[in-house]
Amino acid sequence: MTSSPFRRQLLRLLGTLLCSPVLVRAAERSLPAAVRKRIVATLAAPLPSVLNVHHLALIRRFNIGWSPVESGAPMLNPAQPLGDSNGGDTLALAMQIIATKDAALAAQRLMEAAQLLPHFVQMANLKPGNYANGKTPFTFTTRHLTLLRQQSWMPLEMLGMGSAEDYLAEGYWPTPSVDGKRPYGNFTNYPVEMAQALNLPVRQQADGTLTITSNLEAEMEALHEQTEAALQVFVWQAGLMRNKV
Repeated sequence: MTSSPFRRQLLRLLGTLLCSPVLVRAAERSLPAAVRKRIVATLAAPLPSVLNVHHLALIRRFNIGWSPVESGAPMLNPAQPLGDSNGGDTLALAMQIIATKDAALAAQRLMEAAQLLPHFVQMANLKPGNYANGKTPFTFTTRHLTLLRQQSWMPLEMLGMGSAEDYLAEGYWPTPSVDGKRPYGNFTNYPVEMAQALNLPVRQQADGTLTITSNLEAEMEALHEQTEAALQVFVWQAGLMRNKV
């Protein structure tokens, strides 16, 4: 299926926002046909029922970005899902991380790990504390953990940017994202839903509309923006509580 001009523009916008021009060019290098075929087949197959050592090793290297869609939300960077090490060659990095010379297998494991990311958030735990987020310290709190587990991840077909083939044709990896329009489930007015999840005061108007104070709304908006760093620290540091999905 050929992607629409809008989808192509959005994918390019994501690449521009998430990467430098040099890295975008690196991400656009074509993958071998066998690797592309394995990626498409993996995404069409049932999700693995067990998160294995390969998946965990890849998740530990995930590069979290921020989707520019609607209110914005965390996402697995589609241009550089494993970061910019090794010249930004994601396939080579995946092969290195799981110690294999089989490029198709590395791509398969990477796509499986990407699909397992929303489940990993539920399967792992991270204690509140100060953690390194690159060169910037980040204070991870119970609020961050609650919100990460509340966030609504969208399957690939719901992202509105086409099929796996569309992503690959543009030089990007088909990776998941939290819903930027309704990041916490049902409301486009996401600060209210955040307040509900955190058991903070929510008022019901006469017409049934739920509202929060302007100060709390600003606090929730700032906290929402912190979920990118919170998720990055989480994938790097969280301890796995179970390995079955």
